[in-house]
Amino acid sequence: MLPRLKNLALDTTTLSSFSRRLINCPRLKVRYQPDVKEAAVLMPLCTIDGKPSVLFTVRNMNMRSHQGEISQVDPEDPSLEYTALREMSEEVGIDPSSIDILGCYSTLPNKTGSLRVHPYVGYIKDPHIDMSKYNPDEVSSVFTLPLEYLIRPDIREIKQFRDSVLRKIIPEHYK
Repeated sequence: MLPRLKNLALDTTTLSSFSRRLINCPRLKVRYQPDVKEAAVLMPLCTIDGKPSVLFTVRNMNMRSHQGEISQVDPEDPSLEYTALREMSEEVGIDPSSIDILGCYSTLPNKTGSLRVHPYVGYIKDPHIDMSKYNPDEVSSVFTLPLEYLIRPDIREIKQFRDSVLRKIIPEHYK
């Protein structure tokens, strides 16, 4: 797998393959609080310096609620996909029309189980992303990491997600 990734490009064929896999991804069974609210987030893929990458944001820790987490659906949002795109635009200044949604992964809980988070995967078509345009009221930083870095076994560890059976992979970058 690692040698293939070095030649990976986020081209039409690869992005179509990602879309097909998201349609058939396993749906996790997770318990939520009875009054769970819906939320959406975008995992934006992009190409930086010719390398397939993921764009990350770190939420501002001074926000009233869900510091360091994701945002809830506004009542005016017509869909969860719209919410994910709106938030990307509000937080990072990336126009929704420059993002192709590839699909949605299985829902996951936030830290407390009070939100059912719908994680959308999208591709930012613009090769020149201005990461200095973020909204400092909502985001404290924006950065990218290449996919080839994120899949390296030596830079990650698996930790249990609270008292859940879910486990998450934590790249060394976050330790």
